Amino acid sequence: MSITQITGQYLINMTNDLLGGYSNGIDSRALLTFLNNSKDEIWSVTKELHDEYFQVFSQNTTSTATNYFPQLSTTVRAYTLPEDCRSIEFVEVQQPIGGGPLAVFTYAKLNSPAFKAEREAANIRGGPDNNSCRYLYSIAGHDQFVMANYPSQAYNITLWYTASIADFEATDVIVDILFPFSKKMAEYAAKSAMMSMQDPQGFAAWTQQWRASLINLVQGTGERNDADPTYVVDFVGDGDYC
Repeated sequence: MSITQITGQYLINMTNDLLGGYSNGIDSRALLTFLNNSKDEIWSVTKELHDEYFQVFSQNTTSTATNYFPQLSTTVRAYTLPEDCRSIEFVEVQQPIGGGPLAVFTYAKLNSPAFKAEREAANIRGGPDNNSCRYLYSIAGHDQFVMANYPSQAYNITLWYTASIADFEATDVIVDILFPFSKKMAEYAAKSAMMSMQDPQGFAAWTQQWRASLINLVQGTGERNDADPTYVVDFVGDGDYC
C-alpha cells in the first residue's frame, strides 16, 4: 500500500519500528521532539549545500499568508519580512507601473560605508533619488528588510528566499519534507532516543556520520530540475537594468 501523505504520526510509527523493544520506554511527545530535531538537521544540511528544497517566494496580495511581503512605498524604507524567511536568495523586481528600467537591489551590511553613506544622503534629501534605481538593502533584527534609500516608485518585488520549517505535531500533514528524507528523520529520531542521554559522545560521533550520509543522499538525488540543459555563461552584461 502506497503512502500518499506523511503525517507526524506516520513518522512516530516509523521511529517506533526502528526502536524495536526500546519503543516501550519512550513516549510519543519525546519522539516528536526528536523528530523535529531531525527536521532541523535536514534543513540545515540542505541549506548548507544551497539546495532548493526549502526555497520559496513571496507574494503581496494576501497579508495573512506566511509568505506575504508588501508593495514598496516611496515614503517607507523598512518592511517586515515573511514570517518564515531565513535568508534572501534573490530579489526579483516586476516592471514598474510608470515604466522605465527595472530597479536593482543589492545587499549590504548595515554598518558598511556604502549603506551608511546612502542612508545619510537619503536623510538629508528627505525622499527618494529619482535619478537612480539601484538600491542597497540590509536585514535588521529577525524580520526587517531595510533600505538605505527611499524607493523612487512603488515597486512590486518578489523575494525568493529559504524558508524555515515549523515544528509539527502528530496530526499534522508534513508537506515540506520530501521522500526519502522522511526516513532519515526517523533514523535520526530513533538514534537520538537511544543514545543522546546514555552515550552523548557516541551520539555526537554518530550524528557526524548521519550528516555525511544525508549529504550523500542529497547529492545523489541530483538537481530539483532535470528538464532543461545547464549552460555555462562566462559573461553577463548589464542588459536593460539601470
